[in-house]
Formats: sequence, structure tokens, C-alpha cells
Amino acid sequence: MITTPEELQGALARLALDQGDSLSIEAKTFSQFSRDSLGPSLCSLANLPGGGVVLLGVDERRDNPLVGVDDPHGYAQRVTSLARKAFTPPLTVHTETIHLGRTAVVAVNVEEAAVNHKPVTWQGRAYMRQYDGDYTMSLHEQQQLLRRHERPRDDRAIVPGTSIDDLSPTAVSDFAASVRRSTPALQDAHDAEILLRMNALTRSGEATVAGLYALGTYPQQHLPHLSLTAAVDLGQDADTTRRATNRKDFTGPLPMILDGAIEWVAQNVSSTLVVSTDGRSSAEFSIPLVAVREVVANALVHRDLSEATAGRGVELRLTHKGMVLTSPGGLWGLSVDQLGTPDGKSAVNEFLYGICRHVGGQDHRVIEAMGTGILATRQALAEAGLEPPHFIDNGLRFTVRFPNHALYPHGDLEWLGTIETAGLSRTQREALLRMRSTGPMTNGDYRRLAGVDSTAARADLKDLVARGLAVQTGQRRGTRYALAPRPAPVTTREPV
Repeated sequence: MITTPEELQGALARLALDQGDSLSIEAKTFSQFSRDSLGPSLCSLANLPGGGVVLLGVDERRDNPLVGVDDPHGYAQRVTSLARKAFTPPLTVHTETIHLGRTAVVAVNVEEAAVNHKPVTWQGRAYMRQYDGDYTMSLHEQQQLLRRHERPRDDRAIVPGTSIDDLSPTAVSDFAASVRRSTPALQDAHDAEILLRMNALTRSGEATVAGLYALGTYPQQHLPHLSLTAAVDLGQDADTTRRATNRKDFTGPLPMILDGAIEWVAQNVSSTLVVSTDGRSSAEFSIPLVAVREVVANALVHRDLSEATAGRGVELRLTHKGMVLTSPGGLWGLSVDQLGTPDGKSAVNEFLYGICRHVGGQDHRVIEAMGTGILATRQALAEAGLEPPHFIDNGLRFTVRFPNHALYPHGDLEWLGTIETAGLSRTQREALLRMRSTGPMTNGDYRRLAGVDSTAARADLKDLVARGLAVQTGQRRGTRYALAPRPAPVTTREPV
């Protein structure tokens, strides 16, 4: 929720860093009250896990985004009335009028609707939230949310026309042996009984979705959407003419897809040969493969397996922002904030999850059932000097991004909102945050942050000095740029 000037300043800083793209924050100029403009945003935020906020009187396209509203009290009343009467089911919103100088902004905090009330509709349409706006849900997407009214059991569904002959004999043998070793109640069971008890086969002899996906010879014969597509796209977001390169589709059983995806990442990211003190050499990749393995395994195992996602596979992209991994379906039984915590364990597909505890790739089992995967991911990225992973759940798709720009604490963002940053690039803003959190920067530090050459880095850093936001010390190779003792404060300007 946004209820204070400090929280508003932090939100404005976040919007500036993200160049206006925010999943849970929507900014609207709102020079006039408009039901048609507000309705889809309120609807999509109510359908969004965790809800979100609409800021009325903010234009994120301007250097000074504060434009304000003339009648904040009247707007707040009309929004509250709209939320109660115009949506099915009614929405719960909390409005707050926040003053920055003489400018008033109305923050409309939208509570997430109960799972069994989704999808929320506005004028008969359900809306979903994406980074660049609100979109009408398709019938399949609405079906995804309706199916979440009960615990998903799609991994136990029968795959018609299949039998044990569709499973790999080697995979079945290794799987059954692992189950016997770790499950006393099944230590004397034969392979067929283990397949039945672990919900890989049904009593009628047909394979389940979980059994075919994890143990099948070629699951895509019957379930073509259970695949992963990878591609490299290093173009800028605005370059719509650039096509992805090195595209590859990965099929086969789940462990084969996992191994193939990891190998593909290793081939498409930079690496450095490191020689240890004992003379042994190994490759260090710009994105740690252990982190890649954990998130890809989670995406493959926890994806939505329902018919509503037929035709949609897992997507892996290497972009100029880092690695982006998207899988159909959202989290089940927990929130993004709980990931990696002691309470952050919930298997969407618990039968597939159970099978994958006994199915191995080249180096590990697909799933280690101790709930340590997210912790291992964060640790691997931290040890490589990279930013933490960013998890995004819009209820219909789950996305992991790393390494992306820093996920700065709210205190840092609130601080950034108090200084004069109008006219600065996103990277210059990030540089100020880094100076605040980790100390002085060099030209090389800025080049790595911004992906620019030495001349451009020097120009950006000297611009920060000229604006009174940073100070320069040292000369030549010893030049450092640190945060100014008292950076220029933000100037509250009246809307024009």
C-alpha cells in the first residue's frame, strides 16, 4: 500500500527506474475523472496476486511526474463508489490523498480478490495485468483462474491412448530403484506397483500426465505443449524489427528438457576459464548454471498442466537485461514474498513433484525436496556478484528474471525520490543508488552497469557531478565518483 509521502516518493523512483513499466503500480494523469480509464486497471489489479495501486495525478512520461488532481476528495469518493458498484464481485479499495508540496495525488490501493472470486470482471470482461498495461483475458486465461478455485490435480489426469509402453524402460527402472531405496513402504514392490502407487500409471494401465511427462519416451506425442523454447534476443525493447537468434525447442521427458536448457545457456552466455592453485581448470559462466538449473527445474515441474494452457510451453530468453524465464500458471498456496523462506514450499503439481524427487538429470535429481532451490539460486547469484533474482507472478504466468537491475530496498527508493533526478537516465539513477549502498564507483563500474564505453560512462558520471549529485576524487586510473554529501533535493514544481 502507498499511504505516505515517503512511500509515494519511493513509488515514483521505482517507476522512473523501470521506465514506467510496473506490474503493481499504475500511474494515471487523470485530469478528468474517467470510469473507462480506471475500470480496467482496478479490475486487473484485483486479479493480480497481492493487488496493487493506481496513482491518480501522476504522469510517468514526464521528468517531473507530479501533475496532481484538482478535487482529490471528490475523486476518492467516486473511486470508492465505483469499486463497490461496478465490478463483479465488488472490489475492496483504500484511497489516500497524499500531498507533495502543493500537489495532491490520490493513491487507490486495490486489494487482491479472493482466489475463489477470480476472475473479477468489469462490464462483463476480465482483465489481467502486464508490465505495460491492462489486457482483456482470453477464455483460456479465465479458465486458468477458475480452475484455481480448487487444488490443481491436472498432473494426475489420464492421458488417453497411452500405456506403460510409452514410458522409457531405463527411466522406469531407475525411478523404481530410487523409490525402493527411500520409501520403506515400497521397498519390496515391483516396478508396476511403484508406478501405480506414485501416480505415474492408473489402474487401467494408462499413463498420467505426471508419469508421461517425467518418464515418457517422447511425451510430446500426446502432450506437445510440455516443452521449452529458448532464444537469444539482445535487441533493445523498442527494436521491434529485430528477431530472436539461436532459437531452439526442447522436447522429450522433463529431465532431458532440463539438461538441454542448461547446456543451451552454457553455450550462449559468456564464460571465463579459471585455473585453481592445484592447476585444475574450470569454466565460470556469466550466469551461474546452478542458479539456471534451479529455476528451470521449478518452471518445468510447477507449470500449469491444465488444458487451459494447451499450446503454451515454458519460454527462456537471454536479453540485454539478463535471463528471463516464463512458465504458464502462477504460484499456488504462497506468495512471491514467501519464496525461499521456511514457509515458502508449495507444490502446484504434487504428484509430478513426488516423481521428480526420484528422477535424475546428468548431475542431480530434478527436484531436491528440501525446499532449498530458491536459497541456492540467490546464493549462487550473490557469489557471482550478481543481483538477486526477481520473481513475478501475475496469476496466469510466473516469470523469473536474473540478473536484472538491482531490487533496491524501499528506503533507498524513498531516498531517491527526495533528490533532483529530473533528466537523468535510468542508469544514472541506478548509479546513485549504488553509490549510496556500496560506496564510490569507477568508470569501469559504470561501464559494467550501463553497458556503455568509457567515453559515455565518463560523460554520465561528470553529469552527476555537474548536477551536484556526486563528487569526483582522484585522477586518471584513480578517479572515483561518490555520492555528494548533500545531493540536490527534489524541486516540487507546480503542474502546468
